[in-house]
Amino acid sequence: MSERVKVTILGGSALATPKLFEFMGKAGAQAAYDFVLYGRNQERLGLVKSVSESILALTPSLDVQISTSTALEPALEGADYCLNQIRVGGLKGRAMDETFPRQFGIPGEETVGPGGFNNSLRGIPVVLDICRQMERLAPAVKLLNLTNPSSIIQYAIRRYTTVDVIGTCDSPVSLMESIARLLGEPREALQFELAGMHHFGWIAAVKQDGRERLPEVLDRLEEMPKLGADAEIVRAIGAIPATYLKYYLHPDRILAATEGRPIRAHQLMVLAGQMLEDFRRWEPGPPPQTLNQRGAVWYDKIVGPTLLALAEKGTTELVLSVDNEGSLPWLPEEAIVEVPVPIRDGELQQPRPASLPQDVQSMLAQNCAYEMLAAQAIAEEDRDKAMRALLSNLMVSNFNQVRGILSLIWPGEKTHQFESASPQQERNEHKEEQAALKKPSLYYGSDLIESLDPHEESYVLVTMREPWEAAQARFTRQPNQVIFVQALDWYALEALERAIPDVESVVAMGGGTAIDAAKYVAWRRHLPVDAIASITSVDASVTKSIAARAGGHVTYIGYIVPRNVYVDYKLIQSAPARLNRSGIGDIVCAHVALWDWNLAHKHKGEAYDPQAAAGVQAWIDCVAEDAHEIRQVTEKGIRTVMEAFEDISLICRRFGSSRPQEASDHTFAYNAEFQTGKNFLHGELVSLGSFVMARLQNNNPQRLLDIYENSGILWQPVDIGLRRDEFITTLETLNWYQKNFGRRYSILDERKIDEAFIQSVTAQLRFED
Repeated sequence: MSERVKVTILGGSALATPKLFEFMGKAGAQAAYDFVLYGRNQERLGLVKSVSESILALTPSLDVQISTSTALEPALEGADYCLNQIRVGGLKGRAMDETFPRQFGIPGEETVGPGGFNNSLRGIPVVLDICRQMERLAPAVKLLNLTNPSSIIQYAIRRYTTVDVIGTCDSPVSLMESIARLLGEPREALQFELAGMHHFGWIAAVKQDGRERLPEVLDRLEEMPKLGADAEIVRAIGAIPATYLKYYLHPDRILAATEGRPIRAHQLMVLAGQMLEDFRRWEPGPPPQTLNQRGAVWYDKIVGPTLLALAEKGTTELVLSVDNEGSLPWLPEEAIVEVPVPIRDGELQQPRPASLPQDVQSMLAQNCAYEMLAAQAIAEEDRDKAMRALLSNLMVSNFNQVRGILSLIWPGEKTHQFESASPQQERNEHKEEQAALKKPSLYYGSDLIESLDPHEESYVLVTMREPWEAAQARFTRQPNQVIFVQALDWYALEALERAIPDVESVVAMGGGTAIDAAKYVAWRRHLPVDAIASITSVDASVTKSIAARAGGHVTYIGYIVPRNVYVDYKLIQSAPARLNRSGIGDIVCAHVALWDWNLAHKHKGEAYDPQAAAGVQAWIDCVAEDAHEIRQVTEKGIRTVMEAFEDISLICRRFGSSRPQEASDHTFAYNAEFQTGKNFLHGELVSLGSFVMARLQNNNPQRLLDIYENSGILWQPVDIGLRRDEFITTLETLNWYQKNFGRRYSILDERKIDEAFIQSVTAQLRFED
């Protein structure tokens, strides 16, 4: 190919842009390219250009030249292709999109719901102005749109300009890859039938050599928790939804899961600052390490393949957003749809959409109405259409929400404009919080239940039958209602909360299940919660998070700190000693977690707090010293465990996460429960996981064995109910589980568990054979 291809990148100062050139090297691009990076900041453009050129130098056969421009006209003039990756409003705008909808009981997100509408409100006018320049300066240009919300932006471009635009998104590719991994097949071996809209797509068939494999996927949906949608509804529909459908199907859960947690925009602001400093310090050679931390997979998965297929006259099939034109006959001709599009000799062919169930068609039709009305409202500055658009959005449930949203974001009505906190403000507020960190008041004694008297006139007791039977007669003031809880499945928690009458406070009595359930009720109803620990098995009574289960996996939701915690020695000592001993498993597991944390700090640059690590290590030493007291469930042993729970919880809260306390040890435990479908005593299972992971780390596993022996905690598979075959399956799948569902970087990201390791560790364990 002798003619050079001019490609203009709008938003070319984005620090992840070098990943596009990395893809071109891996893909072996054949054409001669002139790339123009367009942006407003010359320093950032220069940094991106330098890093990109160093990447290109690794593949000398490439013919790629890069220039920069802060002026739009020369950047666009004569362009053959243009990549739009502008983020209007930057990450500060994204922070607003992710936060203000919460005021109306709606999850915040930059592409869907009111957050996506606000993002469009900023983006559409700017993109349309640029496209009108394209009409004049590069009338034949093909525009690849990456700017979100992609299909709304794309529809506005098609309706109000003549620019030929194609939408690109990596989400469909990621979903197909996830299904392929589930089936143990390369993605290229499967043919997917897919149809929908941007972040609203559905896979309706998965075929291999003419054989339908979708039923296998539906049967194993619990292995895809990142899907975010309950397996029950997905199986009922018979099609796999895009991950963003969770915002429509489970908005309450998304709100719960994001409560009290940093938003993605603020995380990206911090990362962007680190990347910029790395780019500034960078010297020619390997690219800055933080380049890979951004996770800019869209270049590899869809942007790069699309550009090369078009520019180099390739033949392939890609999932793209294009004009409908009858592809989905139940949607308007001018709608933007996301479908598999064959490409032959660089030309787009007739799409190959899937057939979707009628109820899914109905959802898509409503989403289509929203997107078209939203684009029209913003481009035409038509408030009436904006009202209609938001009322059509599947995440908006009533007109009062619509009025409130528009009063906040519509131009000319910003009487109560929402201000989103910056990461620095968030850090300052966090420091202020540390000065008076909210924590529970712990009371120790043998007659605390008799003296229990919540300040409120009415209260509900959330408990289990065993502790209630042991303590019922000791309550001098009986609860207004007693609710027994058996499981922490999200459905069960929601049903539990609905079953409780109007009360003024909540009291929990029990172990982790009862206390987490009570915390959930109190959090949902904005009520105070007190806790009576009936066993020392878990730290739920002193922590802020609420553990729930969704799709067979543990998830942490909400944010509430118990007001008072009553440690009644008599009640605790009446419980089986095994339950009380098990609690140390959630303390000494930090032996493994601290090692993993240090590994992540050294190899990934993860933030590390030596003071926090030392504080947690001190409690491991304290538990080891008092192991015999814990074994006998003495008052001193009980107090040691509870004070360790309390202080480690505060250490983690000061640091900002549970990183100092849990890592690969908990990953082992969660995978064991997932693979077996069994419920175990948490501390015992974590203790087994800690030993196994300490072996994998070569991290003094004998230290753990000594503590286990002296404290009497049960941890051997034969004692906790884990069969040999179940244990082996847990280990064989542990690297897979870490890759897909792991919460913390750990030894499992660096060392593969092989047959030799499985055999050696199995030989040290006892099983019921």
